[in-house]
Amino acid sequence: MEAVKHIQGNLLDFPRHCKSDPDKYVGINAIAHSCNTQNVMGGGIARQIKKRYPSCYSSDCHAMMEGKNTLGNFSFAWTDASQSKGIYNMYNQDRIGGERAVNYEAFYTALETVVGDLEWQSNHDEEQKVLGLPYGVSCGLAGGNWMIVREIIEDVISNSSIKCYIVKFEFA
Repeated sequence: MEAVKHIQGNLLDFPRHCKSDPDKYVGINAIAHSCNTQNVMGGGIARQIKKRYPSCYSSDCHAMMEGKNTLGNFSFAWTDASQSKGIYNMYNQDRIGGERAVNYEAFYTALETVVGDLEWQSNHDEEQKVLGLPYGVSCGLAGGNWMIVREIIEDVISNSSIKCYIVKFEFA
């Protein structure tokens, strides 16, 4: 069985079902995406998250002020008062975009830590946490190689109890 499943949709809508298979429950309740340590969410999906979920950018700002926005770390924010959905800012770039800005070791460490946090939440809340990652995470503006990043994701997820979906944006 594949550790990570691929679906199409809008990750920022926290997909509940797979559009191509409406009877298949997906139930994404956590999103993780790549961030730089410069407190700039100015492009790609980070920019969209900043606009749509301002609490996520506030979390990034707090992490910077506290010196916690270091490579391999993450910050987290709930998307609303119900605390049913959250977003992880994974710090795996020490600069803003450019030729291979992503640090693969930092990506691995950040994702592993995010998954550990989700496993703790699942056990604590007795609710299955389902992680959604954007297709091509760390490969657009960050310049990563999708084959390498996908292998990291598969490795981390295969050693966990967390369900994970890579969501490829579907144009309407």
